[in-house]
Amino acid sequence: MAQVRKKKVAVVQCFGGCGSGVNKAEAHIDGGCAGLQEKYQNDVQGCAWGCLGGGSCVEACRLNAIHINDRGTAEVDWEKCVGCGLCVKACPRNLIRITTPEYPIYPACVSEDPGPQTRKVCQAGCIACGICVKNCPADAIRIENNHAVIDEEKCIACGMCAVKCPRGVVRDYNGIFTVREEQVR
Repeated sequence: MAQVRKKKVAVVQCFGGCGSGVNKAEAHIDGGCAGLQEKYQNDVQGCAWGCLGGGSCVEACRLNAIHINDRGTAEVDWEKCVGCGLCVKACPRNLIRITTPEYPIYPACVSEDPGPQTRKVCQAGCIACGICVKNCPADAIRIENNHAVIDEEKCIACGMCAVKCPRGVVRDYNGIFTVREEQVR
């Protein structure tokens, strides 16, 4: 019997609450995101961890499954994405990872800055408050390097962490978003 391959998809671990992307005039700088990272010395809009918004991942994607959204960050269309990993390779900040649709919940921030520093520069950055950890019935979330990390092997995709996250950092691709999402836009 042939083994069935699970669909793979990409997720971007930055929600863009700091307005992390650069302005449209600079988005096409030579070298894409790597060029932007070099120009800004790893600090665009005060966040050294967020999406640069230069579109290197967009250019790498052969299926038009990724675009730069109105917050200046990369966003993946799971309907089009096949999880090939080209966008992962194109991201100089390693913000894009491959997962499966069975795990639609992910932290959209990998900032390693302490909570107070993250709060200063980003409306949607993880401040390591631990509320997601306390509300996870499967013990699938931990705080590591000042941000939430989800163990997909333990996660039951209930969405409780996404509902309880006070900053809207924990995202549920299947639609469990809170009022806080509107506050970031």
